[in-house]
Amino acid sequence: MPISLHISEMSYAERLFRTAEEIRAVIEEIDDEEVDAVILPPDVDELTDEENIDDGEMIINDGGQSLPTDATGTFEIHTASDANEKIVAQCARNNSAKCSKKRKRSESCWVKNTPVYNRTPVSSEGKKVEQLKNKYGSFTPTQMFDLFFDNSFLSKIVEFSIKYAQSKNNHNFALTVSDLRKFMGILLLSGYHTLPQTKHYWSKDADKGVPIVRESMSRNRFEEIKKYLHVSDNSNLDKNDKFAKLRPYFEELNRKFLQFGVFSQKLSVDEQMVPYFGRHSAKMFIRGKPVRFGFKLWCISSSTGYVYQFDAYGGASQKMNDNLSLGERVVLNLAKIVENPRDHLLFFDNFFTSHSLLVMLSERGFFATGTLRENRTANCPLQTSKQMAKGKKGACDYRFDSKHEIFVVRWHDNSIVTVATNTGTLEPFVNTKRYNRKERKHEIVLQPNTIHQYNQGMGGVDLHDNAIANYRIRIRGKKWWWPLFTNGLDSAMVNAWKVQRLATGDQMNQIDFKSEVVMSLLRREEADVLQKSSDRCNLGHLSSKSLPVAVVKDRVDHIVIRDERDARRRCRVCGSQTIFKCKKCQIHLHTNCFSTFHA
Repeated sequence: MPISLHISEMSYAERLFRTAEEIRAVIEEIDDEEVDAVILPPDVDELTDEENIDDGEMIINDGGQSLPTDATGTFEIHTASDANEKIVAQCARNNSAKCSKKRKRSESCWVKNTPVYNRTPVSSEGKKVEQLKNKYGSFTPTQMFDLFFDNSFLSKIVEFSIKYAQSKNNHNFALTVSDLRKFMGILLLSGYHTLPQTKHYWSKDADKGVPIVRESMSRNRFEEIKKYLHVSDNSNLDKNDKFAKLRPYFEELNRKFLQFGVFSQKLSVDEQMVPYFGRHSAKMFIRGKPVRFGFKLWCISSSTGYVYQFDAYGGASQKMNDNLSLGERVVLNLAKIVENPRDHLLFFDNFFTSHSLLVMLSERGFFATGTLRENRTANCPLQTSKQMAKGKKGACDYRFDSKHEIFVVRWHDNSIVTVATNTGTLEPFVNTKRYNRKERKHEIVLQPNTIHQYNQGMGGVDLHDNAIANYRIRIRGKKWWWPLFTNGLDSAMVNAWKVQRLATGDQMNQIDFKSEVVMSLLRREEADVLQKSSDRCNLGHLSSKSLPVAVVKDRVDHIVIRDERDARRRCRVCGSQTIFKCKKCQIHLHTNCFSTFHA
């Protein structure tokens, strides 16, 4: 039976055979004497009759006949019916092994109509936020931060650090979780209490020293921990991963960031720059950015600035096996954290947006909106930017791809803006205020609803980055990965602050939140030290003024116990005698006064 393979009419990725030699190889593998292949000439006016095949590119077979390396037209293969299945199977193997990297562009059907969608998004944000309030509504800032850096996470860092110190022939180095918490507290303190040099924090001068730092840890101890601090096992590093030294740290942080689920409906994808001025193959330079030199992180966050996931970018030298562009790959990888795409709206800028990306997101069930560059519109017949600029401010032009349900609108703002979406609409228009330079006054301009929704949903990564920049850790290190380590610490602090405001409804500002966490990290073990001092002095109780407020209010390890000596002391709340006390604070309290004192 004949099998016709029209090579000239197929796209490069769909060809079963690419050369005549491939067909010859397939035929030789089939044990059938009645197999034959005929190369038919192309149809008239279908292809050019010019021969572009070089004689040096001909293949000589065993019989002395020559075959071209490639040919256009139709290959007609004659074989028996039982051998046909073998040829088809071999065709599939050749197609999967040698498919082209070029993708076939999907055809679009652009019409100037208002968009009509078969799918509509839903929102479960209110339900998820209510669950957060019920579970974490009573958490203090210290408890919220401990959800990101818990004992198990810190124990891993302690293990890696000790192992690294031993590899450097320092077998006397010891590190505990308590010491690591104090070390982190000093780092976080440097974000809002900045001094010219690190050693000034331990200075005894009244104008430079910070007593709480000097009391919590010595300078030599701090420098020793900083020297041997490690977040990975150097004996088990992936040589192909530029961030192998930080990969366990990144993965654990991403797991912690996702522990509450994706509770926001509006998600934004954007880049974050971590300042770095040293030498590294992954360091980036972006002209016009607030941070021009540094490491680039791809992030997906809520519209309010809570980062759910991030990924470090190693540069164009990273080998990728897919056929996606960089922007498409980033969006699709970060969107994997979403379990139910119908509950969320994705927003991204023109670096990521393309018509093909929106088609792929629609196939996966996502709703997305993004600004669009003029050369990525898939031949959408909109007015050009030059034509739009000649009109009045507020004018717009739009088209709808009825085949893929993608809506593109171009709007005359202070500059020409193009937005593509698979869920947005043109109406209702929103009144927005713009300044008219000619008349020197503000005027009301009509803004399409899609662009208004984009402005509301985009910018979450920038909010998160701005919160980090306000109180970024100032203590610098000599290791290339130090800025990424401290950035992860700052990012966890911002996320803890964001979710605490959402869960408790307490609009505590960032500096107060961070200060309370730092005080707890530096003095968390102080109660134990005071207890030992109390036992030696046989006092039986401590003054409430000797304990910092952060320790009393942190709601960590506060337990009602009976006094070991059955000594009766006055309750610090009601003043009457009691034999019960707080195990951590070592302050006598009645059981019914316990919650009042620690509230």
